[in-house]
Amino acid sequence: MEMSVVTTGQGRVRGHAVHPEVRGFFGIPYAAAPVGRLRWRPPEPPAAWAGIREADRFGPDPIQPAGLRVSRAPARSEDCLYLNIWAPRQWRAGGWPVMVWSCGGAFTTGGGAFVEEDPARLAAKGAVVVSFNIRLNILGFFAHAALSAESPHGASGNYGLMDQAAALRWVRENIAAFNGDSGRITFFGESAGATCGLLLLASPLVKRPYDRAILMSPGSFSTLLQLEEAERHGAALGATVEAMRAIPAEQLLAKITSLPPVRPSLWLARPLRPIMDGWFLTTQEPLSAGNFDAVPAIIGTNEDEGRFFAPRMGVRTVEDYKGFVRSIFGPATGAALAHYPVSGDGDVPAMFAAIFADRGFNLPIDGLARAFARGGADLYRYVYTYRQGDRNQPPTHAEEIGVLMDTLPHVRPGDAVMADMMARYWLSFAEKGNPNGSGQATWPGYTEGDGLYLRLDLPVTTGKDWRAPHLDFMAAHSSD
Repeated sequence: MEMSVVTTGQGRVRGHAVHPEVRGFFGIPYAAAPVGRLRWRPPEPPAAWAGIREADRFGPDPIQPAGLRVSRAPARSEDCLYLNIWAPRQWRAGGWPVMVWSCGGAFTTGGGAFVEEDPARLAAKGAVVVSFNIRLNILGFFAHAALSAESPHGASGNYGLMDQAAALRWVRENIAAFNGDSGRITFFGESAGATCGLLLLASPLVKRPYDRAILMSPGSFSTLLQLEEAERHGAALGATVEAMRAIPAEQLLAKITSLPPVRPSLWLARPLRPIMDGWFLTTQEPLSAGNFDAVPAIIGTNEDEGRFFAPRMGVRTVEDYKGFVRSIFGPATGAALAHYPVSGDGDVPAMFAAIFADRGFNLPIDGLARAFARGGADLYRYVYTYRQGDRNQPPTHAEEIGVLMDTLPHVRPGDAVMADMMARYWLSFAEKGNPNGSGQATWPGYTEGDGLYLRLDLPVTTGKDWRAPHLDFMAAHSSD
């Protein structure tokens, strides 16, 4: 049996071949267009349609700065709440496991149509894979006193998180029609995309949005900004809801520069990001304090996370570096420089990247892993260290995505081996909640006491307590 036309809760959609083994269903609305009176409001259900909707093209990307990644979407638009489905053409009794992809982008950029994140090859190996858009930056995370006043809940902001919850709810309700198992939904996301999914586990309004999670380099573990502070930041945009909703979306994006500047950081509370609004999120530290409902999970990082961020942070000389270290470690600056030493300007990029990674990713992810373990969830941890293609540096933030999706050229034989290995671990976890059993090296479970992780490389090895001496020092001495 092969699907061509599928019936959803809103109407019928026709898919199209995107791979010899996969049919794609693109541009399906999971919520009403968030425009006009629906700008800066929780998502509403999509309208039904008559006849058959041709699902052969992606919906528009969310409004965001242009040119950062290559997208197959036809445009960028405020009308962006669409999802895409890659379903194996072969029908399977009981349904295929479902994997829902959430891309990164610092809550500012993102979408479900990026070329390097095409999951067709992953779906062909045995899963129904879904990608989706949410509202981003000023349209997805803007808080303002006037918006809070019109809300029956007295809250504003977090609209992008609400979109993600709506997308996952749509998947739960409709994915069986695409031969997906609605009781085996694995959320997998990277960076801010992973963090969004994590925050859904902390919301009192979202019940079991998914069944398993694969969290690739989640970030932004800072104490969340409170609603009142976010509203004060948003006040610079205007005074009335009517006037703000009348601003065209692209102009609205440009007006971000008129808001008070904020210090770039992964660990300081910031506006135009998820906030504690008192309704959708009710605690300031849902992740670092473990205030969430744990599910079985894979959590991991790349070997050199910080190198991705270093060029944009303006730390280039020894003096720049010492000032940065002083801002993080205060009275322990001397000891910190012994842990992260530089002898000249040439050493600064690597040491800055190491501190940035340890403070922004490795330390909080270590705490996150412990929180999952304490919550009773089966947990598997990894560090990705494989040098793909002709790259000769340790992999940095987001580099493993194209390997997992198998969208990068195979420059040397190991590239194909690594792509297949990652996919089989991920698919095995989506299938049964355990990455083992696919004929590969055994991936040990993580416990708070042993700190075991899998080193994703060729060959695969296991390790214990990733960067423990540095993280112990960081935990004892760093501050915001």
